[in-house]
Amino acid sequence: MQTAAALSLNWPSAIVGLLCSFLVALFIVLTKKWHGRLTLDAPQGIQKFHTIPTPRIGGIALAVGFIAAWSFLPVGSDRQQLLGLLLLGALPAFAFGLAEDITKRVSVKARLLATIASGLIAAMLTGYWVSFVNVPGIDMLLALAPIGLVFTAFAVGGIANSVNIVDGFNGLAGGVVVLMLLTLATIAWRVDDFVVIQLALLGVAVTLGFLFINYPKGHLFLGDAGAYFLGYYVAMLAVMLAMRNPAEVSPWAMLLVCGYPLIETLFSVYRRTTRKRSHNPGTPDASHLHSLVYRRVVNRKLLPYAPAWQRNAATSPLMWLYAAVPMLGAVFWPESLGMVLVWLVFSIVAYVRLYRRMLVLGVFFRRRASQN
Repeated sequence: MQTAAALSLNWPSAIVGLLCSFLVALFIVLTKKWHGRLTLDAPQGIQKFHTIPTPRIGGIALAVGFIAAWSFLPVGSDRQQLLGLLLLGALPAFAFGLAEDITKRVSVKARLLATIASGLIAAMLTGYWVSFVNVPGIDMLLALAPIGLVFTAFAVGGIANSVNIVDGFNGLAGGVVVLMLLTLATIAWRVDDFVVIQLALLGVAVTLGFLFINYPKGHLFLGDAGAYFLGYYVAMLAVMLAMRNPAEVSPWAMLLVCGYPLIETLFSVYRRTTRKRSHNPGTPDASHLHSLVYRRVVNRKLLPYAPAWQRNAATSPLMWLYAAVPMLGAVFWPESLGMVLVWLVFSIVAYVRLYRRMLVLGVFFRRRASQN
């Protein structure tokens, strides 16, 4: 009864958040001829897989959805107060991301610093920051508030940027965020943390409102503002869940929740800096795992003759399957540092093997093309 009562309080705000997110996203698409000069994302570019100019300001729909949902939460409740503080903390990341979506001139460094600033502000406002990681010595440092706050800020900034990196196909980043939020809600349910459950499910509802327009045909993109906002939101909920339940939830399990975007980001930095011609880690390229899966599995094998939007959309479910792999470890062993680390290694190995398989397929297709 207690669980049912706690969850029932979330439905009005969740429904309002979903509807507002959906309606604003639809409005943006229907009015793109008015604002398209500023908001359209051209199909030409290294990481472009769409065929027509598309608005990339889906973050606005998400922001409106969250604000509307916040206004329908019980006044003065813990979840309303925490959501309000999280929305305030998101302002730097959202603002710099939206500026990039419109001007295309905001540097990677500036956007990274903005997401770090959002993490710092949110940690200070909510009072939740990483104060331990179950590693002797490091825990002594993190127990000092300034160090814990800075560590949290960089962690949140890193996750926010990692979600932006996997935002390459219709529904990919949004679907991954929904999976991460559902994973957090599941772990929170196991430890009876009803506040995190409701905030996570609220995030799912608002994100789904956007996804109804974004997937499968990609009428609207998240953009940097949307990706940063969702990544930041997931990261802060992960911090809150671990810090509110220190005996039952390991901070390392929260790393698994965000496993796919983080592994993709770290591997991208590694391969860009270890090439014979090293590249700036922040420079975009078309060698992410999702890009290779699109070109070598979807294009070549699954849907070679399908319309472009179908091939684009078909890539995301394949990546959602891998994204769920590290999350399973967090669900099954949220309190076990040993099992979490084993599953993290397993997830990394699975990623590397899958990536190498994509490279082998690329060599095979090139050889076959040359023979023909």
